[in-house]
Amino acid sequence: MLYEELRKVAPPLASFLQEIAPDLGSTDVDVRKPRGIPRSRRFVGKCYMFSYRNPEGKGTKSLPYYHMFPMVINLEQRPNTMLGLNPFYLPPQLRTDLIENLLSRLDDDIENEDARSRITYKMIAKYRRSMRHAFPCIKQYTHKRMGSVAIEMKPSLWREFYLGDISKKFEIFFRGGSPRTVWSDSRRKSIEQGRDRRKKQ
Repeated sequence: MLYEELRKVAPPLASFLQEIAPDLGSTDVDVRKPRGIPRSRRFVGKCYMFSYRNPEGKGTKSLPYYHMFPMVINLEQRPNTMLGLNPFYLPPQLRTDLIENLLSRLDDDIENEDARSRITYKMIAKYRRSMRHAFPCIKQYTHKRMGSVAIEMKPSLWREFYLGDISKKFEIFFRGGSPRTVWSDSRRKSIEQGRDRRKKQ
């Protein structure tokens, strides 16, 4: 039923998701419009998957590559954009550390479909050194390029999708760069963000 409905409004996303998770059902996720994700605090820290096409600046030095099927943690919902954390910009080991950190900070039990991570952008910026691996994953997503729907993924699915066999399908959907290139750049950015800037003052 989930894929039948999705195929009517988001064919590419429906095909991709059915291929990697054929048993996913309507009771496992919530389907929203990108602009319809509430801006209230209780939706910060929730996870959304969507298709992303033709971002501004693609193929340039500022945006040499991008992820076609992001699955991001919402850090802030703005009128026309979402500030999101996409862990697939990290290699598997660093991604594991980040996901476990996010899950350890849930505001409720992992089986509660309304649970969310309490990590925010302000927290990442404040704890720059310990949270340095999060910085390469932070991206600004424009609603009009996010496709027609965003699928809310409850925390009980995060390990399976971010770290399990399913994650290998997500890793190959970078346009403009290979996963190896993306991960190498992310390691470099993590090191830069982790430096103690106070010593330079």
